[in-house]
Amino acid sequence: MSAIYISIKPIHLNRIVEGIKNYEFRNYIPKKEFDTLYVYESYPTSSLKYIIKIDKIVKAPDKIDDNGIGNIEFNQGDKTKYAYHIGEIHKIEPINLKTLKEKYHFTPPQGYAYDTRYKELTNYLKSVVK
Repeated sequence: MSAIYISIKPIHLNRIVEGIKNYEFRNYIPKKEFDTLYVYESYPTSSLKYIIKIDKIVKAPDKIDDNGIGNIEFNQGDKTKYAYHIGEIHKIEPINLKTLKEKYHFTPPQGYAYDTRYKELTNYLKSVVK
């Protein structure tokens, strides 16, 4: 399966890493199937820091476990349409935005970007986590 690049704010990413947020909520789902998120942590960190495996994607109005930040709101139908269940989390050596732009022509995604958009970066990330 493939992967997508997404941006997540530091506060939310920290909660995912701490295990108190077990779903990433989005209003969209890419057309191509994916099971991996290449996570760019937005300002002020501004670097690609994590690779996250997704176990499943739940579409509202289907319900998820109430335990976790944002889960009750999702189940109540507030805001988002999709819940990406967080599986394995792999911390990688951070790649700062300057390097991402200069070496890989990367721009932080506003929504998401398929892994095929940044082939050289994707190949590197695949070699880091197997």
